[in-house]
Amino acid sequence: MNIKQTLEKTASEIPHKEAIVLDTQRITYGELDEASNKVANALLELGMKKGTHVAILMSHSLEWVINYFGVIKGGGVAVLLNPALKAPELDSLLRDSDSEILITERNFSQMLSSVLPHIPLLKRIISVDAGSYTKMVANSSSISPAIDIKDDDEATIFYTSGVLGKQKGVVHTHASLMGTPPIVSAGIQRKREDVIIDLVPFSYLYGLFEVLFGSIITGSTVVLIPNFTPRAVLEALEKEKGTVIFGVPAMYNALAMMRDEVLARYDLSSLRLAVTAGAKSFPKLMGALEDKFGLSLYEVYGLTEVSAVSISTFKSRKLGTVGKPICRLKILDDNGKEVPRGEIGEAVFNAPWVMKGYYKAPELTAQVLKDGWFYTGDLVRMNEEGYVEYIEKKSFIIVTSSGLKIGPSEVEFVLLSHPGVAEAAYVGINDGYGGQIPTAFVVLKEGQRATAEELSDLCCQNLADFKLPKRIEFVDSIPKTSSGKVARKKLKETELTQN
Repeated sequence: MNIKQTLEKTASEIPHKEAIVLDTQRITYGELDEASNKVANALLELGMKKGTHVAILMSHSLEWVINYFGVIKGGGVAVLLNPALKAPELDSLLRDSDSEILITERNFSQMLSSVLPHIPLLKRIISVDAGSYTKMVANSSSISPAIDIKDDDEATIFYTSGVLGKQKGVVHTHASLMGTPPIVSAGIQRKREDVIIDLVPFSYLYGLFEVLFGSIITGSTVVLIPNFTPRAVLEALEKEKGTVIFGVPAMYNALAMMRDEVLARYDLSSLRLAVTAGAKSFPKLMGALEDKFGLSLYEVYGLTEVSAVSISTFKSRKLGTVGKPICRLKILDDNGKEVPRGEIGEAVFNAPWVMKGYYKAPELTAQVLKDGWFYTGDLVRMNEEGYVEYIEKKSFIIVTSSGLKIGPSEVEFVLLSHPGVAEAAYVGINDGYGGQIPTAFVVLKEGQRATAEELSDLCCQNLADFKLPKRIEFVDSIPKTSSGKVARKKLKETELTQN
């Protein structure tokens, strides 16, 4: 079943069930189906054909969902652009993607003004909050367009720096898009009655696949929180009687550190589970989250190129791991040989839902897809019970002057065990001589104190000498990507002050 059919099936079964909620805005499955049909037919009237690349640059909103499905139902290929990108980045991606239509909002118009005149293939710019859009859609048919969509047709392009560290378009078909959402939904026992609190933008694969598609398959309601704050989550949980949260570890860390007296002000009794993905989580903090909120935490491990590959389920869940593989997995050493259980190596997966390839980049595709196996560049290990522990991306590993390797997350875990530390990030900063300075960036909890000496002593007690931070920098905040992950690349470019 393709994406178009999936929405239409759920809409026919439960047309009056709420599909998407954002503050006071609410749309049912029947309304979502009809509204996206109107967009699809309007785009076809404007000249969109099957296979036309349509870029979407919008905030996390109901309109995003309507227009995404409109593009897909009309046979277009949706090019998903991160709204946090700057003009030069958008210029590059709009060119690379061969987008002919751009669907956006007026709040991006100033930034786009320097970009759009120079994109040769771009024929149409549609602003969803303009009167012309409202009129165009109002006059369009709400009947599903008669487009023959096959499972192996291209459907969506995500841009990611991913495995190879440079922005590239990941092409997914209808079949690869629909591969994992049913599996993840079954694993966490998502139900039609569930109210999903969504903290993850749909321009990311995790948000689109596991939050939106997974919810549409089951007929759950999705509550959007465009700008994450712990209080926004608590308010939404209480107001909408949320049952499931989808987020990333940095968000859950913030929730786990909330004071009990603050949590006591909210009725969180409806909440039963949380799902995390996108980065390594810390078992101690995730355990605190479970205790404070009375929920169970489930981890999903995946990549933009290959979606979910290992998940926690009701039958296989262990904090500190990403559950068990849902496809074939090999863990290889630097020589390409499989490592024994308990040893660290690169995760290599064979999954039927792997990407079609990188857009217009067959040589890059060949670097990561070999004989049906996808080489992740991620370090993992598997224990004797078959649970997979995500260690770190190879590119995040800090290499000391003597060649020893440090996984940032284990140092961050130690720093976060200090009662005064709210956030921590550990990166290797270029020393100007080809080496790295292992540097810890630390955010203290409001009203708490800690010194660099205290934190150094804590690390000395818990870590081998070669893993110890050479610098500890106290900062007001740690930069995050728009999906809520620690922006390690930005931190690595920090210019350190002289001690």
